[in-house]
Amino acid sequence: MPTSNKFLAFCTMLQQRTIVDLVINNLAGIRTLWMGMLLPKYICVTLYFTTILPSIIGNTFKQPFEPLTPKFLEKLDDPIHYNKYQIPTYHEGIPTNVSLSMYIEGISSFSAQSMDFALDIYFQQEWTDKRLQHNGTVPILIRDKAVLKKMWHPDVYFANARHASFQHITDDNFLVWLFPEGRIWYECRINMVVICAMDLRKYPLDSQVCSLRILSYAYPETQLNLVWSSRIIPAIDQNPDIRMPDMTLRRIENGDCNGTYATGVWSCKTAVFKVDRQMMHHIMQTYLPSGIIIIISWFNFWLDIDSAPARVSLSITVLLTISTQANAVKLALPEVSYLKAIDVWLGVCLGFAFGVMIEFTICHYAKNQEMHRGPPSTNHTILDSTMSTLFGVNSETLGLHRRIPHGRGNSCPYIDDESMSPEDGEKSIGGREAINAEARLRIPAELNPEAAIQLMLNGASSQEKLHQARMKPKQRSIRLNADMGKRALSWTRSLCNLRGRAVAVKIDEHSRIVFPMCFVAFNIVYWVYYLYVG
Repeated sequence: MPTSNKFLAFCTMLQQRTIVDLVINNLAGIRTLWMGMLLPKYICVTLYFTTILPSIIGNTFKQPFEPLTPKFLEKLDDPIHYNKYQIPTYHEGIPTNVSLSMYIEGISSFSAQSMDFALDIYFQQEWTDKRLQHNGTVPILIRDKAVLKKMWHPDVYFANARHASFQHITDDNFLVWLFPEGRIWYECRINMVVICAMDLRKYPLDSQVCSLRILSYAYPETQLNLVWSSRIIPAIDQNPDIRMPDMTLRRIENGDCNGTYATGVWSCKTAVFKVDRQMMHHIMQTYLPSGIIIIISWFNFWLDIDSAPARVSLSITVLLTISTQANAVKLALPEVSYLKAIDVWLGVCLGFAFGVMIEFTICHYAKNQEMHRGPPSTNHTILDSTMSTLFGVNSETLGLHRRIPHGRGNSCPYIDDESMSPEDGEKSIGGREAINAEARLRIPAELNPEAAIQLMLNGASSQEKLHQARMKPKQRSIRLNADMGKRALSWTRSLCNLRGRAVAVKIDEHSRIVFPMCFVAFNIVYWVYYLYVG
């Protein structure tokens, strides 16, 4: 390589490096140039310290922009040379291209109730206006909104924003850079709440896709064309520290949208936010408690069939708890016409709780029905033999046939011994036994001489006393028979309940297996469908 080319290359290298890089990394190059250069050594040293080094220092500490000048402001105020109502490419007959980019500072509040989410962004727009070219070497910084209003700039708006606002603390958060070739960079910070039509069919196991639609309000596609920036990659960037309480940001994509309206076609761009709902909160607050409550309701199957208050109370408590949970979930969601995943879960849980109550009703009904079934002759034979063995009486004597309702053929009616009083015993049992008792108490006078003598001495008064003496054993016999009848009826009821209880217990035993298996099967189908298939 010729020596002059080596010197030019070395000078170019010096202009592109700092002083530290020169000293550390280019000592060998300096030595080579020093030894191989044909020019005298003092010429190289003079050129280095008078030309190259000041250039390096100047580039290192030079300002990145320059302030506004009165000449530039006069240019904006001259309507002959600059018309702020014309697009930059008006005379060229082509649309003005506006490059878009944004930096997502924060995302929050994906609300299913109001169907929206909040954004905090730095929004950048870039376009070229050759009418604003200047002779400077660095961009001109514009921080005055009044100056910005004198310049043409895109009227971009967010079509699906519920409301938006510029940041004004501590000053207006915006800047404009005007480059020498007429390229304009406009950046501002915006807070907005964006509408998102969420699909809640899989709530709370859902993923949502929400879009931010960006259009020009006044300029159709033939005059203004929006494009995503090719200078900044990616065009949509995000803060890596973004955290949301109920959502996880999967990714952000840029895309196009349909800007066709009744008044024309507008250029439209979209920023697509893809988020996944975090399930742990809903599992801990809804799924797990409701599942445990359903399991508790199965304790009914281990309670005795006669424990009606306990079984009914437990079933009612479970029903009310599931209903309360369903109402709490309903308040946090909008009223939609389709079925949500959480509705399916709570509805099935409510069905299981209601099924437990229905199962107890069936058991109780089956128990009582079995008491009235069976051939009357067989049951009466068993009943008569039992009564005869235990108490020396039969069903005819106890008046059971009279107590059976007419037309039902019930062989073992349900008799409440608590409601049977001694007077009832006197009517039902004593009435039949009174004759026998009285016959046993009527002893002939010839077999009882003492009674005959006493009767003769005392006359009519003694006859009354004898009658009272005879009546006291009679009443004791009647009461004894009544008590014995009550015990006999209690035993009769217990014997008749044996078959009904066996049927009820069998239903409970089957329910202990059927209900848990059905609930497990439902869980498998539910979670597989909503997590993988649906």
